[in-house]
Amino acid sequence: MNKTPSPFLQRRHFVSGLAAAGLAAPWIARAQSSPARVVRIGSPDLGTAGKPSPGGGTLAIVQANRWLEEAFAKDGIEVQWHFFRGAGPAVAEALAAKQLDIVSLGDLASVIHKARGLPTRFIAATGRGTDSYLATAPGSTIRTVADLKGRKVSVLKGTAYQRPFDNLLAASGLSEKDVKLINMDWPSSKAAVVAGQIDATFGGPDLFILREKGVNILPLTRGQGPAFTINSGLLATEDFLSGNAALAQRVVTQLVRAAAWASKETNREALIKLYASNSGNPELSFREELAGDNLGVRYSPLLDEGFIANYQTVLNDGLRLGLIRGEGFDVKAWFQPQFVQQAVKDLKLEKVWRETNATGKAKGAA
Repeated sequence: MNKTPSPFLQRRHFVSGLAAAGLAAPWIARAQSSPARVVRIGSPDLGTAGKPSPGGGTLAIVQANRWLEEAFAKDGIEVQWHFFRGAGPAVAEALAAKQLDIVSLGDLASVIHKARGLPTRFIAATGRGTDSYLATAPGSTIRTVADLKGRKVSVLKGTAYQRPFDNLLAASGLSEKDVKLINMDWPSSKAAVVAGQIDATFGGPDLFILREKGVNILPLTRGQGPAFTINSGLLATEDFLSGNAALAQRVVTQLVRAAAWASKETNREALIKLYASNSGNPELSFREELAGDNLGVRYSPLLDEGFIANYQTVLNDGLRLGLIRGEGFDVKAWFQPQFVQQAVKDLKLEKVWRETNATGKAKGAA
């Protein structure tokens, strides 16, 4: 069933949440416990119109089809879905309070959480190369990144969108200090840009819903390379994996099943319609986002060299841009590819996806 965050999750500050949960240290002892009777899954809420949703990725396919509920029903295990309007920072609070077992996050958010000491392991990829968009207020003269200088711009800080936004600014010789940056959640940002209370907002393809209200959408990251796009994945807590690795495997298996379906070009229209129906966002949003994409590349669940190297770049960018404090962590050791590998083997999908090397190119390609 769908559940909204408790007041505790919305009020607690991230740092105080860490302290309250005793997770300030990089690692905690793995508690020995009986198998879980509930699997608690968390995600930023990318839905609208009263439809909580993880948006447009393979987890959304699993959610819409209720595949996890089916996979756990025979053992009487409940699946709880928790969606957070506060996105990555709110998910971090819930993780710190030990209120979630598995979470879906964009790259920067998950890297920030890991760098701050939340004991997670990366168990599957859910999407690659997602673009971001700049929505400008009706009548705005903003056409380029350089035009943002001195303007009021909203970005939800601590989410995956902050990194490509900062990289776009840097490429134009600007930084966050050169704009009037406002930290605002996605629903509030949409309302504010439509009303002209801010000049622009930076976010995902759900912004296309604002076109009919006179808002202009600029695809500034499209075709600009990996420094400007977003990857996402599924993470599990160390506590959950210590006693429930078999349950985590079931979750990943259903995710890989979804990835195989999404990777088929013949399913493109059905995929777009599923995303729209499940999230309440218009089909246009997903059709625009997926235009020209190789679905088999975008939805590969493999935790291969290219995917891991991208997360190392995210960490490096985060440190360089001041989005992450400290010295970082061992990115490669964070990943646990065996869950996806087992699912691919069990589902006989060995020939569906090609692994990428550290430069992001398919292995064996010229």
